[in-house]
Amino acid sequence: MSQRVLLVTGDETLARAVAGLAEGAELLRERDGPGGLGACEGTQPDVVIWDEEVAEPVAAVTRLVASGASVVVVVGRGGVAAGVRALREGAEQFVVRPLDPDHLAVAVARAAEARAWRRVAAREPPYRPRTLDDVERDQIERTLRHHGGNRTRAARDLGISRATLINKIRGYALDL
Repeated sequence: MSQRVLLVTGDETLARAVAGLAEGAELLRERDGPGGLGACEGTQPDVVIWDEEVAEPVAAVTRLVASGASVVVVVGRGGVAAGVRALREGAEQFVVRPLDPDHLAVAVARAAEARAWRRVAAREPPYRPRTLDDVERDQIERTLRHHGGNRTRAARDLGISRATLINKIRGYALDL
């Protein structure tokens, strides 16, 4: 599945840099903040690269993150504080001008990876460790099935008395 990257900038240098690293991805572009927010809600990109020169990133990041996108904010040399505030609001990364293409590429890759992990986590049920009772119940059930319901043979294989096995079958409410 191809990534969808939304670039929100009016800066042609940034647009060329992103186009160079977004090979194989679907690249969308908006030139202003309202257009970027609308495009994010309409196209549901994996990664949004938001240029602080277009609009204040902190206010936008909350809406972008709520839509499910990972956000990379591009800030000016003096905009580190805005980048940190964007991180606090949920942005994955920020990059400072002048742009280093390698740094931008790593930031976008990490944001895409974070998005992918969130998708996996949303699909999988939370981990629940098995208890000893769960393991014991399963083992008794498998052993009884293996022996066709014969409790004497199952008890012998499990290393317990037949009476203990019968009590455990009642306790676990096994219906065999």
